[in-house]
Amino acid sequence: MTESGFRGRVAVITGASSGIGEATALALSRRGAAVVLSARDEERLRFAEREVLAAGGEALVVPADLSRAGAARELAERTVERFGRLDILVNNAGVGLSGRIGELRMEDLRYVFDVNLFGAVSCIQAALPHMRPGGSIVNVSSVIGKRSIPKRGGYCAAKFALNAVSDALRVELAGRGIAVTTVYPGTTRTRFSENSLRTGDEKRGWRPRGVPPEKVAERIVRAIERRERDAYVTLYDRLFVALATLAPGPADRALERWVGS
Repeated sequence: MTESGFRGRVAVITGASSGIGEATALALSRRGAAVVLSARDEERLRFAEREVLAAGGEALVVPADLSRAGAARELAERTVERFGRLDILVNNAGVGLSGRIGELRMEDLRYVFDVNLFGAVSCIQAALPHMRPGGSIVNVSSVIGKRSIPKRGGYCAAKFALNAVSDALRVELAGRGIAVTTVYPGTTRTRFSENSLRTGDEKRGWRPRGVPPEKVAERIVRAIERRERDAYVTLYDRLFVALATLAPGPADRALERWVGS
């Protein structure tokens, strides 16, 4: 597609108040899409909206807490009411959770699943009745949704579950011409970790510096254009998953050393 290849299309982006979601909304808007910005923080959404409008794009702000019943349906309805269609859904909203499995608070784990999994599924169910052939659903997972790591097991579990939803949904929608893409970012330079729920000892080993959210956003846009099945952001991300899959024992030992360093 050209820079205007998304013109006339409408994209809903959850978690759009900052980081990957905000960057994805701006990237899609620059290519001609009308964007619907959704998250809990309306003030930050308004800032993102101003960025889109200043660049000549079209935006609608719909504040929503996806852990609340009915929020996803309201998001889809307001999108169609304003634009008459819904072509792209980017399920990016998420909350982190740190802590050893033996110490996790069940209310924290339930909330993470409410947002990261059930919120995404609710958005899919709300969007599908309005999607036409050529539509796209993007579920933003993580490389640690492919290989769980210590002190992030609860968060990883929600991302593993989201991957399972993507794989089933992709086959279920094949006859409708709707693409389903799972994106697996690695470490990204956002405020995500600062906003994570935390339990107990948070000390971990070395972490890569990560990539800017704009790089992840460009990868998401390219995956939508190409209707890809899976999308990794960097070669390092892909290698991490491949090595952990092919050599799980050595990966366990490496992670044991990493978490204790």
